[in-house]
Amino acid sequence: MSNLLLGIILGCWNGIGIIVGLSGPGISTALTNGVVAGLCMGDAQLGLQIGATCLLMSIGFYTYGGATIPDFTTGALFGTVLAALPANAALDMDAKIELGVTAAAAIALLMSEMDILGRASTTVFQHLGEKALADNNIKKFEAVTLAGVLPWFLSRMIPVLIGMLFIDKLGNVTAFANSIAWVSNGLGVVGGILPAVGFAMLLSYMDLTKYWPFLILGYVLYAWAGMGTIALALIGLAAAGLMMGVAGGAK
Repeated sequence: MSNLLLGIILGCWNGIGIIVGLSGPGISTALTNGVVAGLCMGDAQLGLQIGATCLLMSIGFYTYGGATIPDFTTGALFGTVLAALPANAALDMDAKIELGVTAAAAIALLMSEMDILGRASTTVFQHLGEKALADNNIKKFEAVTLAGVLPWFLSRMIPVLIGMLFIDKLGNVTAFANSIAWVSNGLGVVGGILPAVGFAMLLSYMDLTKYWPFLILGYVLYAWAGMGTIALALIGLAAAGLMMGVAGGAK
């Protein structure tokens, strides 16, 4: 299989996977991506082992409040293809897995910047949709809303397509991308803003005029007491239970 065809197949699979994942069913995971890449390279077992390892590495990461995390799903694609290249045929299975996982981790971190770019680009379609609604143009609103998945698709498809074309020089491509400091720093700033915006949106659903004491309590416990999010969630659950019980008793 040529590098171009491989890039098209895996790129489209990766792009469609993120779109389907946003809708609910997660068909594109580190495990499935590793297996798909392994099948394309003729070594499904290698893809399974690299994908499974990447899946274990991703446990505990989640996009809470719009946070950006390492993209181990895309990393599994690159790691599997790289480890299965004919140039690495002389390596034993353990060495191939180690090589693939190392490359996957590096690509996963690099792809977090593409995730930021993809998320930020969707705001263009959101504003177009808002304008269409203001003009009562429902058809345009529907078209713009559907087109809003393009940044997500392209942010996963294009890197894979380009990466597969230069898979023989993956190390050089990764080093070059990381060397562009202004791009990395700029996307890093955006990535720092996204979680704040996400949590601000979550706070907007709260009636802070009524429940402001809980906001202050949570901030104090997190900032000064050093409590983690799980502990704060449990305290919030207990407070909600008490309030629900008091409200129920009052009735």
